[in-house]
Amino acid sequence: MANRSRDHAAFLDLCACLKGRIPPSTDWEGVLGLANRTLVTPALAGALRGQEARVPPEAAGMLHVIAERTAARNRMMHGQLTEAVAALAAEGIVPVLLKGAALLARRGPECDDRLLTDLDLMVREDEGARALAALEAIGYRRLDGPTETSPGQGANLGRERDVGGLDLHYRLKRIGRGRNLQWLVDACSPFAIGTGTAAMPSPAALTALFVLHDQLQEADYWRGRIDLRHLVDMARLAEEEGGLDGGELAALFPPGRARRALAVQLDTLAAWLGVRVTIGERGWRVAFQRWRRGLQLRRPGLETALTLASCLADPPLGLFEHSGFSARSREIRRILLEQKATKV
Repeated sequence: MANRSRDHAAFLDLCACLKGRIPPSTDWEGVLGLANRTLVTPALAGALRGQEARVPPEAAGMLHVIAERTAARNRMMHGQLTEAVAALAAEGIVPVLLKGAALLARRGPECDDRLLTDLDLMVREDEGARALAALEAIGYRRLDGPTETSPGQGANLGRERDVGGLDLHYRLKRIGRGRNLQWLVDACSPFAIGTGTAAMPSPAALTALFVLHDQLQEADYWRGRIDLRHLVDMARLAEEEGGLDGGELAALFPPGRARRALAVQLDTLAAWLGVRVTIGERGWRVAFQRWRRGLQLRRPGLETALTLASCLADPPLGLFEHSGFSARSREIRRILLEQKATKV
């Protein structure tokens, strides 16, 4: 953890609290500090709702305020999402809802247990120019600076009056052959938002998107990092659906590296949040990654050495997508050096 495991016990306490179980000797200062950094404070407030008497008054008051502010922010972001979907619908475009945008649409404007920083929508690349024009017509402008999307992949947009940005995507990254936008559309159903309609991924597909984003796109499979907010999202989806079908989920990933990355994330979900989703993919690489994640949480100084070992054991697909020494060097530096303070 960057102060990366200021206290491994705080991580264990936080995971227990996110499951609704408060350890008797909880370090509330450590738990709240880690929850704030990993963006799960609203989820923590939701998980402990009804148990406020067991939480120190100052901590309980903070959680109550965070939940209220999250609800107010999400009402504004739901309005922002409704407006964007309507603008695209006017052009005959049905966007796919990704990650937090899908959760917000599913749970409605009063959602107070999930913090969103932006809204992610996906359209076909041949719809990209019209989609951009439709969003610019309601005030959006391209944002400068480092973004998660690049030319040909989408655009990062924003408006001064909004509390969050809007990321427009044209394709999925780093999942492998045959898993393009149509693969995702086939796992969606129509979802009405205001006067417009969006494509809502199935619970399994939405879970797959969180795994794809963290494990492959942001290289957590090799780095041993955990995006706790997305892990909580997966747990909540499983709870809402009465469980997730492991076979359906595994079928969304191509065999090999991608399915191993899924297996590792599902092992992490079971280990820290107690949600078990069974798939058939196993083997020594999955066992190694499960072991290294636990070790790295206790001894974060080993991350670089363990990441190098992971890259040797199961080389990243990106190394083969690029040709030339400089392109491959950039990919290696991305995996080894990019930091994201919200991960543990």
